Amino acid sequence: MDPLAETAVSLSSPARQFPFRRWWWLPFLFGCLAALIWVWADGRAVWSPVTAVDINQTRANTALPIPRDTLRLVQTFTPTRDGLAEIELVLAGNGSDGDDAYLFLQLFDAADALVAERRVATRSLTNDQTYVFAFPPQPQSAGQIYTLQISGSSGNPISVRGYDQDVYAGGALRLQSGPLDTERPTTSAQDLRLITRYMLTWSDVGQTLATALAQAGWLFAVTLLFLPLPGVLMLLGGPTAWRRWDALAWLGTAVALGAAGWAILWQWVSVVGGRFTGGLLWVLVVGGWLLALFLWRFRLSAVGVQQRPSSTPSPRFHKEHAALLILLLAGFTVRLLAVRDLAFPPWVDASRHALITAVMVDKGTIPDNYAPYLPVDRFPYHFGFHTLSASLALMTGSPLAPLLLYLGQLLNALIPLAIYTAGWLLTRRRLAGLTAAFLVALPFFFPAYYLSWGRMTQLTAVLLLPVLLGLTWQLMRGGRAWRRVWWLVAVLAAGMFLVHFRVFLFYLPFAFIVWLISWGRNGRWLAAAAALAVFLAGPHILNLLRVTEPVETVQHRIENYNTFPVAYLNVGWERPFLYVAGGLFVLLLIPALRRRRWTTAPLLLVGWVAVLFILLSGARLGLPETSLVNINSMYIIVFIPLSLFLGIAIARFWRWLRRRHWIWQAVGWFVTGAGITAVFIFGLHQQITVLNSQTVLAYPADLAGLAWLDANVPSDAKIAASSWKWLGETWAGSDGGAWILPLTGRETTIPPIDYIYNRDYFRGIREFNQAATDVADWAAPAAADWLREQGVDYVFVGARGGFFDPATLARNPQMRLLYGRDGVFVFAVSAPPS
Repeated sequence: MDPLAETAVSLSSPARQFPFRRWWWLPFLFGCLAALIWVWADGRAVWSPVTAVDINQTRANTALPIPRDTLRLVQTFTPTRDGLAEIELVLAGNGSDGDDAYLFLQLFDAADALVAERRVATRSLTNDQTYVFAFPPQPQSAGQIYTLQISGSSGNPISVRGYDQDVYAGGALRLQSGPLDTERPTTSAQDLRLITRYMLTWSDVGQTLATALAQAGWLFAVTLLFLPLPGVLMLLGGPTAWRRWDALAWLGTAVALGAAGWAILWQWVSVVGGRFTGGLLWVLVVGGWLLALFLWRFRLSAVGVQQRPSSTPSPRFHKEHAALLILLLAGFTVRLLAVRDLAFPPWVDASRHALITAVMVDKGTIPDNYAPYLPVDRFPYHFGFHTLSASLALMTGSPLAPLLLYLGQLLNALIPLAIYTAGWLLTRRRLAGLTAAFLVALPFFFPAYYLSWGRMTQLTAVLLLPVLLGLTWQLMRGGRAWRRVWWLVAVLAAGMFLVHFRVFLFYLPFAFIVWLISWGRNGRWLAAAAALAVFLAGPHILNLLRVTEPVETVQHRIENYNTFPVAYLNVGWERPFLYVAGGLFVLLLIPALRRRRWTTAPLLLVGWVAVLFILLSGARLGLPETSLVNINSMYIIVFIPLSLFLGIAIARFWRWLRRRHWIWQAVGWFVTGAGITAVFIFGLHQQITVLNSQTVLAYPADLAGLAWLDANVPSDAKIAASSWKWLGETWAGSDGGAWILPLTGRETTIPPIDYIYNRDYFRGIREFNQAATDVADWAAPAAADWLREQGVDYVFVGARGGFFDPATLARNPQMRLLYGRDGVFVFAVSAPPS
């Protein structure tokens, strides 16, 4: 029996060929053109102009004098992006019903040429209303100085709001009066409350990609050499039959095994007292690829080294491979565009991953504490992702924030490759894998939205999970030759445990269900894989049992932590995709009742998801709940079984259609062309705009402020920063101050959330931040006295801000401004006058 014979999905019987086989592309092309015409005519549900914030000066604490008659408010600003299209202001005052009451806005470019103007009747305007001044996009706006002039009629009652500190370095505010005015109004405002938006242009796309490659091209290259290496060695050292796998499925398996392999290697090197350095890692990478080249050409046998036959992984290059490579490139491109305005990965988790990476870079091992960054003497967190980030930091010397940002997007872009691999392993059909990969690369909301959370550990886990699902399926359901993958299943399972514990737990029901529907067939091989996985992950398992309280951890609950994330169903086309899957599931029951073997895999995926929902429903079904896992963390991996289910169903439909009359085939190609084009265009837009701006805590200006802090503040200083109550009783940084500890090593009042592992320290952090939130007036000398009592030497205010307001701090006689640029401030807490 051929060990690579189809074992999962039997798509038998030859297709009736299209009578004009060479002309199949014609109806497909007509479908693409029809979709393009529709999108161009009225395709707002598929594509709309991509706009984003450029200048983001959101602080406001004063109303400017009312511009009327000859008084004008003049604000200059300098966009950093081409395509300037909007200016957003906040109004002060209430409108008037008079016909002569109007506000007049004018925008001039660097040559004083009028760009746009608008006369706004004030009758519908209200106090603190947001007003957007929109105009045609300016294609060459980046770096030019623009001037916004605001004037009004003699009866105008409306002004705008500003801020009384210099928070924007790219321009200035001034009041302009007429030459005959004897009384010139004054204002304490130094900048308007001003937000500008730009429309993404093709030139900006090119510049963004060029900048990203200039900044991170070396990182990308090293990552692509580093990441798959252990997996490549494992597969090349395995049976010759593995080389006859589909080429890109082989590569996807190597990438997943590589991520798992590095985590396991770091762990065991740390156990024996070893330490990684940049030089050692380069030796391993160069030596590893030389060994891979040797294994590629030769094979090891009982009688010595023999030249290997000229077999390579799937020697034929198929059209599906070309399509997948183009898809991976497109997915990576739009993921780079999604982070074009970021300097830090978003949200609370990101600074945590930065801290753990910094600790591992300093120690060169898997740490058992957080010294010298935090007074935490244990390390219970999963570290698989951080072995990648720390290794790349040691090898490239890349700054921490951009390294994490770009590494996360590269891993995200590789997930469609893992999905393709799973589709091929489950069905042995490239079309099923390609369809599933297409859905994940572009139109699906997840995993792209992981960016908004900085959820890098779970992101890495879902790079492993699809391949683990496919290999587990083949181990249990495949032919005799597939039993040899048992140790690959073990490596992936152990690696996933080290990368993300929750995703590992979600995998276990899948393995159990496969074993159950196989009636225990090959169960001993699954047991052997489980035993080896336990051994490989053993040191971390023992560490968790030693430094945590497992019973208390499992029993711990957080209120409303297990609420179903209904909002996810209302973004993009998520709900339609679920409706399509539901309809296909109903249709799938017909061949399933006829005992068609190919239905086993998609029904297994549905059953797996159903079991996970039941197990995590908790109180809804009278089951216990735990904060260890929740529905949210499970639902955001459902894109894996959903994409595979749709991919298998669509591939099967196409095999059915190709046996129909050629007219139906032509209709199928037309519909496919139209559908792929529409979904492709929608997917491009969704991926570019997937970032949730509310989760961006640190801005590019914070990077310069933190660099100044690192260079000018004593290493033993304690720095206060703004915070907010994030989850339960845990406080997290609300602006760029969250990155003080991982980037500068300075003690701060709001470190990354790993401080929760020291109960006394956690209590002190919580009490400080609760008290700081309750301070009524930071301008009062008593507030500075309290900070000194807490050991605080400096206050850092990020561009986003929080309860520390720079204008209020500036009025405190015991606060001395040391740094202020683009909304980022550093104050020294001075001693009271004697």
